[in-house]
Amino acid sequence: MTKKVIFSVLCLCFGVAATAAPKLVYNGDTLAWNTEFSRKQCGALDINENIIEVSGIACSRVTPGYIWMQSDETERYIIATDEKGAERACKLKFSKTIRWDWEDLSGGVYEGKNYLFIGAFGDNEETGGNYSVVWVEEPAIDPLNTPELTVTPNQIKFVYPDGKNHNCEALMYDNREQMIYIITKVYYDVCQVFRMPFRTDYGTETQTLEYICDLGLRSDLGYSEKNKPYKGFHLVTGADISPDGRYILIKNHNNIVASYSWILYWEREEGESVADALKRQPQPLKCYSYEWQGEAICWLDNYTFYTTSDADDGNPPIYRYTRPFAEGVEQTPSPEAQPRPLRLIEGHLYIDSPQGLYTLDGRRL
Repeated sequence: MTKKVIFSVLCLCFGVAATAAPKLVYNGDTLAWNTEFSRKQCGALDINENIIEVSGIACSRVTPGYIWMQSDETERYIIATDEKGAERACKLKFSKTIRWDWEDLSGGVYEGKNYLFIGAFGDNEETGGNYSVVWVEEPAIDPLNTPELTVTPNQIKFVYPDGKNHNCEALMYDNREQMIYIITKVYYDVCQVFRMPFRTDYGTETQTLEYICDLGLRSDLGYSEKNKPYKGFHLVTGADISPDGRYILIKNHNNIVASYSWILYWEREEGESVADALKRQPQPLKCYSYEWQGEAICWLDNYTFYTTSDADDGNPPIYRYTRPFAEGVEQTPSPEAQPRPLRLIEGHLYIDSPQGLYTLDGRRL
């Protein structure tokens, strides 16, 4: 019996076909659903031509219109495709061996340069061993002349402050704080958030992460074997922060019951840290539908983000999520006009369009 058939049978057994949005409890309080976003399939990843078991994605900032993807299976490289996913535009190989068990991918800006960050910290059995965040400066993509590139990877080795081993599948980078955030993946219990500053001069020194918070104590966003709520928001598999640092997404997945898979959304207040934002109540996205092994998520800008899955028994869909520009904001360039190049000017990111520069909220300068 295939994974998808098993999944369909389980859905019927547990009655998850109901269309009414359930009431969700997080930190002991009922959450309000976010209905701003809509979801549309924009493509499907051709796993025969590209990569399998996709567990992390990041929109290119150097060559807009492409999405970097990384595998947690056997492919020790990164690829880039457009949002349709059918053709590989670039293959990014590494000049030396680095820790395997890659689980997430993120992009960010540091001192005027764009970087890709790989979470080399998967540890399903929690046996430990050289956890690290691998980073490279993001190269330009030219599918006609440079379909394959070799880069030299760097890595930041780290340990957890409690001295224990943890399994982890989520990584996000904040351009405001220049901070890396790491979220553990826990079965039947609470996932935890840690952070460390990004620097390019750590060398071989091992860093100790800083603990930030637990996610969703007294939460029913999970399913236990005894049909009782989990202690918290469990099985976190992906996360990302919008380029301007204003919006945060964290997703999980549950391979048993579809209705216990969510994308949670936070909007940071002016001057608020990521740590403080995550201690507030999020909003679950109502448009999200379950993806088998759905692990990958990334922002394009404040109005668009993508998800895909690491399913290896077919060509997993690539989904684009969009919301309209805020009322009263000039809607040029259109949210549907892709790509929208981003430029970093004096520490601020802007949309660079033929009509001029716009803030990430769509206001023309």
